[in-house]
Amino acid sequence: MEILTPTQLNRYMAFRIREDERLSGVMLRGEMSDLRPHYASGHLYFSVKDEACRIKAVMFASNASQLRFSPENGMKGIFTGNIGMYEKTGEVQLYVTDIVPEGTGAIFLAAEQLKIKLSGEGLFSDEFKKPIPRFPKRIAAVTSAGGAAIQDIINILSRRYPVAELVVFDCLVQGAEAPRSIIRALKAADASGCDVIICGRGGGSIEDLNAFNDEELARALFACSTPVISAVGHEIDYTIADLVADLRAPTPSAAAELAAGDMSGLADRVAGYGALMDKALADLFERKADVIERKRLALEALYPEAKLVRLTERAAALRESLRIAMASLLERKQGEMAAAAAGLENLSPLKTMSRGYSLVMKDGSLVVSADALKKGDSVTLRFSDGERRAEIKG
Repeated sequence: MEILTPTQLNRYMAFRIREDERLSGVMLRGEMSDLRPHYASGHLYFSVKDEACRIKAVMFASNASQLRFSPENGMKGIFTGNIGMYEKTGEVQLYVTDIVPEGTGAIFLAAEQLKIKLSGEGLFSDEFKKPIPRFPKRIAAVTSAGGAAIQDIINILSRRYPVAELVVFDCLVQGAEAPRSIIRALKAADASGCDVIICGRGGGSIEDLNAFNDEELARALFACSTPVISAVGHEIDYTIADLVADLRAPTPSAAAELAAGDMSGLADRVAGYGALMDKALADLFERKADVIERKRLALEALYPEAKLVRLTERAAALRESLRIAMASLLERKQGEMAAAAAGLENLSPLKTMSRGYSLVMKDGSLVVSADALKKGDSVTLRFSDGERRAEIKG
């Protein structure tokens, strides 16, 4: 025989207990005793006993915080949980997930079993939840026409969203015939063309609300093509209808608020959207006007008339440039001619002769030396203003 340590043995027994499906989801009817709340962690430690035996139990804070009552010693009820072993000490105990005080046990047990069944079929899955329309035109109310719930719904809608049409589908919401009555009204509402359905009733005991734990009603809710908001009881009440519906409201008044928006802020929102639209249109017009202007200019550039105008303007500009250039050249050449004439005039013999000089010509030739003349020669004296004949005397 293999020799084990306490750790190995406890681990093996804990494993075998976890693997036993009969020890999972156990419901015990008994009395709470030895209650020891752990105030730091929020866990509850206690025992569940009957006339002959007891078993230790623990309820962790995550589950204990969901209880709608304060547990106390001597309280009788149904304790739901899993059997497990605390390996460190080898103690077998019940790990409690929920407690239902005695008196509602049978109803609770049936509801819990139905929850497990429907959950396994996917009726609670979020992937099948339909979105609630933001601004419905017609709202259906599946409830008692003479109950307080419908008055709450009417008051909320008349104040917050008076533009919607409310259609009431009267039904029983309590008693043995209530589930079938609710189903008939629900199917009529689904076929009426309404945008959203509010299904529920006001508060009451767990027995009063039990009609909304009906399996056929759950399947009818799941089959609706119209989005459904459940509104059963008060905030602490939770039924199978709440789990199947597309949206759960804690009260009928809250359901009316969830079914429609608040008109008081809608006008401001519409005005804001209008301002945004005006700005968007103005920006669009401005952009399109720029595009049109660019295309117009591009189109004008392709017109023969426009091209002729541009060429005419260019020719005129060239003529003007040529005129200015010619005038400038003529002025420059006139200046050069004046300067040359002045230079020539300075070099002219006549210019020298005007200062009292004269030229001596003999036989048509200029006499440049006195040795070229002898007594009796005939010469011509040329002055700046004329000529005179002369004879050499000596």
